[in-house]
Amino acid sequence: MARLRFDFVVKPKADGKSNTICINSIATPNGKIFEIPVEFQPANLHQFITNTQNYVKVRKSLNKKYQTRKIWITLTDDISKIYLDEEQNLQFNGFYLEKILAETNSVESIPSGSNESFEKLLKKLLEDKQIKSETQNLGKIAKDFMIVKFNGRNSNAYQ
Repeated sequence: MARLRFDFVVKPKADGKSNTICINSIATPNGKIFEIPVEFQPANLHQFITNTQNYVKVRKSLNKKYQTRKIWITLTDDISKIYLDEEQNLQFNGFYLEKILAETNSVESIPSGSNESFEKLLKKLLEDKQIKSETQNLGKIAKDFMIVKFNGRNSNAYQ
């Protein structure tokens, strides 16, 4: 493993007035995601990560509560000693991290039997678009039939 993906998120502190940047989870290049326990999530506990240039850029880009960034960080010897054991298992502070299910958004993970639901969804979207365009056309037609009040500036009152 030459690198790991760290998932940063801005969370409110216990006082509710200030925010802190936390590391929510760590992902491996082969797609496995491991959750960091809540008590170890604040980024200030991850000294070697906060000393990297990547973290400086992440800190600049995260301003609002619950914003997230997923950043790949190349492993140095110090970082790999903290986050990996001898068998390349993910850990932090002597605790092995728990694997969580990845949220799959790829088309490959969709079962082939769900094509019918996609067809229904597409049909509904097309119908909604047609209804919307009809209402826009009715609005334009109604505007064309409106008679403008004669205010003396119009050259022809019969018009």
